Amino acid sequence: MASAFLIFTIVIMFIAGTGQYGLGEKGTVDAFVNGASSLVGVSLIIGLARGINLVLNKGMISDTILHFSSSIVQHMSGPLFIIVLLFIFFCLGFIVPSSSGLAVLSMPIFAPLADTVGIPRFVIVTTYQFGQYAMLFLAPTGLVMATLQMLNVRYSHWLRFVWPVVAFVLIFGGGLLITQVLIYS
Repeated sequence: MASAFLIFTIVIMFIAGTGQYGLGEKGTVDAFVNGASSLVGVSLIIGLARGINLVLNKGMISDTILHFSSSIVQHMSGPLFIIVLLFIFFCLGFIVPSSSGLAVLSMPIFAPLADTVGIPRFVIVTTYQFGQYAMLFLAPTGLVMATLQMLNVRYSHWLRFVWPVVAFVLIFGGGLLITQVLIYS
């Protein structure tokens, strides 16, 4: 991805950066650095999540977590498991606001756990999306706070406005997830 970004930048620099009205070399390099700087935070989060995942796998910590968790959920019904997992993803979305970072951290543990209960893995991905993205409406990080600042809206007003939407997403999503579990397992 980074190499494609660099190659496209060089190609665009030669196409649009030269000539009388072009950016020139300095302008193109400045634009490249500004564009790349916005990707650094996301790259660090994904790299850190991958590092944690590597430590969990190499240290056999994830195996221990899976063994302990599978002994808890092996007799749990599919619909109950999926609703519990929805709220786990909802809470984890607050701790890890990066969607790709949360996926890297949680999927290696929750996907095999779903196999224990007999739920297809794509239902776990759908559960992840409902839970994590419902929290993105509430988490006081990133896009929410920047948008509220631009619109001059207080966070408390935003919470009063958005909590019914989040409740609807969780309830409706929970119903859809239970339906998926009943159909596919």
